[in-house]
Amino acid sequence: MTAPSEGRRSTGWMVAAAVLAVGLGWMAAAASRSTAVPSAPAPPAEAAAATRVVSPPQAALGAGSCTSGGCHAAAVEGHAAWQSSYTVWATRDPHARAEAVLHGPLAARIVALLAAADPTRPAVAAHEHASCIGCHAPGPGRLAAEGVGCEACHGRAGDWLVAHTLSGWKAAGNTLGMIDLADPFTCARQCAGCHVGGPATPEGLSREVSHDLIAAGHPRLAFDLRSFKRAEPPHWRDRFTTAAATPTGSATGNASLDPVAEWALGRLGAAHAFLELVTRQTQAPASAPAGGPADAWPEFTAFDCYACHRPPIAPADRGQATAARSRTRPLGVPGLQPMQWALLDLVLPGDATAMLAAADTRAWADPAAAPLGEIIERIEAARAHVGPALAAVSAGDIAGGIIARVDPAIWDEAAAAHAALTAVVDRAAARGAAVAAVGPAVAALERLRTLLAFGTASPGHPVRFDSPRFDGPDRYDARAVAEELEAVVAAVRRLD
Repeated sequence: MTAPSEGRRSTGWMVAAAVLAVGLGWMAAAASRSTAVPSAPAPPAEAAAATRVVSPPQAALGAGSCTSGGCHAAAVEGHAAWQSSYTVWATRDPHARAEAVLHGPLAARIVALLAAADPTRPAVAAHEHASCIGCHAPGPGRLAAEGVGCEACHGRAGDWLVAHTLSGWKAAGNTLGMIDLADPFTCARQCAGCHVGGPATPEGLSREVSHDLIAAGHPRLAFDLRSFKRAEPPHWRDRFTTAAATPTGSATGNASLDPVAEWALGRLGAAHAFLELVTRQTQAPASAPAGGPADAWPEFTAFDCYACHRPPIAPADRGQATAARSRTRPLGVPGLQPMQWALLDLVLPGDATAMLAAADTRAWADPAAAPLGEIIERIEAARAHVGPALAAVSAGDIAGGIIARVDPAIWDEAAAAHAALTAVVDRAAARGAAVAAVGPAVAALERLRTLLAFGTASPGHPVRFDSPRFDGPDRYDARAVAEELEAVVAAVRRLD
């Protein structure tokens, strides 16, 4: 694979980029509690004999192990998507350039600011910095230069590379370590490992973007499975969906799993990863090195960024029809990150609603009292039932439930609503709704997407990037967003 050019590196483009719920560009990476790659300390001699023997991590073989012409390195044109997976990744997928951006000016600026915040720690280049490489270059040793290669998503292939070429191989349920990305819940959890935050890599590299990293210039993280899949150059054969496209640009769902079920399972998978992340953050030792992730609770990235970073919005700014939906909470108590939290009560059973409310208000001051573990259990149980439960609900009723649950003054909630409503429109199209009937809903969704986007530079945000920044809503028009949400729902109701 040819190394990226210096010209490409100079763009400062953060490669773990994907498209948000609104089809917007985001960048992702991860952070660590130390500024250098950690090494595991040797166990005390007296404890060695009692240490449980564990198998070493599965061998990582690198993307080159997928390059046989008979496997995944065929030409893109004229071949099934899975046959050209490596070719698409190497030539079109920004994940392949994830390590390269660590050599660019934006990455250099971020690590310089991190070093300035803690002069007692040595300065480390971004491509060696543990706050970066856990997600931008997760492969061990020389494989780090591949960026986010095949095994970062599909699992390290040492145990299954040969087995998955044999007849009868099934990704679902295999015990050799290949991750079943065709399952939306599993896929969302896997993507969320970097795009929301996840446990450390087998080498101990942390995958978490802390408030310190964001303050240094790293874009905040946000994730929606269907939107990210739509942004990703297709290189898979998805057993749940067909190759046809809906008017919104997403894949259509077949009888196995419709777009609304895919959205709901993706929502649950991302929320599962988010709650596991928050649980780890609340248990972080107070002695953790300064500047790393979750060195004290509350870790601000677990909460609504704009509870602090924008002025209060008057009820009138929300629009007349939606003013009553704004929620009240105690002053000084922000809610949990709404990009992952919003609409969970639409896809979880009713008995989980009180748990969601309790966690949302308690986590800030008393995380031990927030029922995070119980909500994780409800999420795991719900994944088997959410698809059939939503399949029988009309498009209008789902859309009404979505808009009843979001506050348009909160950008994250409006973005989550856009993703959900897109799935509803896609399902209507997949079920045979007339193109003329679907058109107004698609047009309203596009207008909403435009309202949720922000320019690359603005007063107070002078730094320009090649991809637009969508994490500073300094010109957010909550009233216009509220009106467009109403327009989308009205158009969806006409599809029933």
